[in-house]
Amino acid sequence: MNLENQEMLFSIFHDGGIEDIKESVDGIEFTVDIMYLAERIKPQFRSIIIKLIYPAELYLEDVDTKEIIQDFKELNKLDIEILKTDISEDKVKIFCSVDGGQSFGYLNVKASEINIYDPERNPSSLEDLKIICKNYWDNFRHRDC
Repeated sequence: MNLENQEMLFSIFHDGGIEDIKESVDGIEFTVDIMYLAERIKPQFRSIIIKLIYPAELYLEDVDTKEIIQDFKELNKLDIEILKTDISEDKVKIFCSVDGGQSFGYLNVKASEINIYDPERNPSSLEDLKIICKNYWDNFRHRDC
């Protein structure tokens, strides 16, 4: 997945929460809690699993203090919510709210490849998520207010 598609993937997860970050055999894995999209795959789903394939890196840089947090145990203690996504050099920089807006930071993501799974470990694709997202927002736009 090229860098532009990686940026699009994380943009689709706007308002989603990053959870359960852990190392896996060939990369880094985490869950994006984004019920409004996940339930469109299957009604009981609340999240989507993302796997960054090595070489990979994932760390949070605080906007104000410039502190960098790389330890997954520490990252998992934070309430990280995706707000905006950009490309910076050779990685995706995700602007995030941390702990309900108590602070803000950039989640830096770098991966040679990214795999996407539903909670039952069925593979998905960026194209699938783009369709799901478009359908969600089309339906949202047509709701009665």
